Amino acid sequence: MNRTLPTTATAVAIAALSLAACKKSDLMTPPPPQARPPAASSDSNASADATDQRDASRSSPEPEPSPQPPMLAMAYKLGLAVPADQVRPLMESHQEACERAGTDQCQVMAASADAEHGDRATASLTLRATPAWMRVFRSRAEADAKDLGGRIELAGTEGDDLSTQITDTDAAQQARAAERARLTQLMQRRTKNLGDTLQVEQEITRVQGEMDQASSELAAMKTRIAMETVTISYESTAMAAPEGDAAPLASAAHGFMGNFFAVLAGLLTVTSVLLPFALIAAPVVWWLRRRKPQAARPVTADH
Repeated sequence: MNRTLPTTATAVAIAALSLAACKKSDLMTPPPPQARPPAASSDSNASADATDQRDASRSSPEPEPSPQPPMLAMAYKLGLAVPADQVRPLMESHQEACERAGTDQCQVMAASADAEHGDRATASLTLRATPAWMRVFRSRAEADAKDLGGRIELAGTEGDDLSTQITDTDAAQQARAAERARLTQLMQRRTKNLGDTLQVEQEITRVQGEMDQASSELAAMKTRIAMETVTISYESTAMAAPEGDAAPLASAAHGFMGNFFAVLAGLLTVTSVLLPFALIAAPVVWWLRRRKPQAARPVTADH
């Protein structure tokens, strides 16, 4: 009896120690790592990127269109004063230079020269050329006048903006083309009404005529932009306005003889108009005076 009790107490003590050791080992052991959530698929990433791009495009302002350069038709004016005997040769030399360049570089639009009358001579030349050729020619023309002892009387530039006209014409052409296509589709349908068919044909002809006219106008405007125009006027130095402080006196001296003969010509004109009336009126007046009875003279009595 006494031997059994210690054995039982020993067993209980050993079990208590084992249980305490197990709890201590559980406390010392680290917890297992938690499982991470699965990574998102590539499709989800692509859709997220697309959404971000759409949001960014909505938030960012659209770039403004860059302004188009104006479509200008350039025209120049040039006035040259040279000695009277060099007016016509200078004009002809400039005309020949344009003709030698070829029609793809320069075209003569008009040329004229008046007959020389002493120290008075005039000429005119109108050219149409490419911008590069025109730039060289204008410098050469001014140098030619100075080499001949002349001067430049006039130098001007004008630019006509054809941007609006060309844009409107292009838009009208597109509208007419759409109308012609619609009418052509109507023609392709089989219709039994001859009157309707003729009416559609007339409309197609009208639209085509308008398109041809607009195409010609558009081509002319584009040619004006691609080719520049210059009008050169030549005159003798005697006809050109004098320069300097004594210019009024010199101008009056140049115009003295001209004014004198102009007044004399006016008097001759008036005389030539009145002379026939005077020749007719003089005999009539003389005859009327002869017909008029003379007044009776008073008779004096002799004393």
